[in-house]
Amino acid sequence: MLRLTRTGPKAGRLPDRKSRVRTLVFRLIGYAGVGLFIYLIARTGPKEILRALGRLSLLEIAALFGLRVLYWLIRSLNWRALLVASGERIPFGEIFGSRVAGYAVSYLTPAGNIGGETVRVLCLDGADRNKILASVVVDKTVEFLAGLSTVALSVVFVITEFALPRRQKIELFAAIAALMFGLIFLILKQKQGLFTWALDALKRIKIRVPFLENRRDRIMETDAHISEFYNRNRKLFLILYASYFGQAWLWAFEIYATFLFLGGARPSLLLCFLIVTLGSFYTFIPVPGSVGIYELTYVSLFALLHIEMSSGMAVILIRRLVGMIWAGFGLLPLVRKRTRGGVSGSPPPPDPCPSAGTGPA
Repeated sequence: MLRLTRTGPKAGRLPDRKSRVRTLVFRLIGYAGVGLFIYLIARTGPKEILRALGRLSLLEIAALFGLRVLYWLIRSLNWRALLVASGERIPFGEIFGSRVAGYAVSYLTPAGNIGGETVRVLCLDGADRNKILASVVVDKTVEFLAGLSTVALSVVFVITEFALPRRQKIELFAAIAALMFGLIFLILKQKQGLFTWALDALKRIKIRVPFLENRRDRIMETDAHISEFYNRNRKLFLILYASYFGQAWLWAFEIYATFLFLGGARPSLLLCFLIVTLGSFYTFIPVPGSVGIYELTYVSLFALLHIEMSSGMAVILIRRLVGMIWAGFGLLPLVRKRTRGGVSGSPPPPDPCPSAGTGPA
């Protein structure tokens, strides 16, 4: 049986060495991202970008912030609906604060979605922690399913509208099909007890994680809450799916409005939808705020879609600024939580379904 513990005088050295290496890797990735970000600005031309940014009025900036507020309100309402379905009544202000706090951690640290969703769970007080965790798992699963659907729709459009080699078309369809089947498998396992199944699978291959095994009862309880949701709330599942699918179009409209406010040639709403969905893969790179990776992804799409690069970089910088401001807002609930005595409770199991990437940047 594989043991995950180590004794002796060198027991503490291996984790410390691994931690230092991991920290170094994350720093190098972060530095590379910042360097790439600066390079893209220099390559496009700072004067051209500043000229495009100068066309924005205060009213237009307020409109963009208003769209972002609407986006977070909808996402918070989705989570609230799941909590209510599980029997938990939590003030909406706390739900909204926890939602934005999770975004701040995802945006500002390499922890990404796992760290952000963990913070989202731990920020809520006065409720069953297992039910909160179950609501987050279901929320992310539905979001991922809707996001994958939008990506599949965009891939179909690209294949039909752009001249791609037959092999690339087959590969794109195969990748989308594999992701869809994988997600369906996860949903079916969630209905039967995903976390417990994962623990049993590890046990069958002789891997035992004491931290998780000691909490098997709590994990089974979380699985029960998740399974109960799927069995009793099919209508809510469809409503949430439609909501997250619609949020991709809201995200596309924000990009469209930004291009509109900047003046000059602008892509259609459909092209903005393609940018949002096809550009979502940057979220899987563990770089704080996806600095550099986000810009490179979008610049590549701008080039593919023949969008003026100065306007495109101006859009990226505006969205980057808005994202940083919202991340700053998200730190406020964390600071308030710390002044009240810190976050209570033990961390939940890892989120099995990372975000599909239609989230904020």
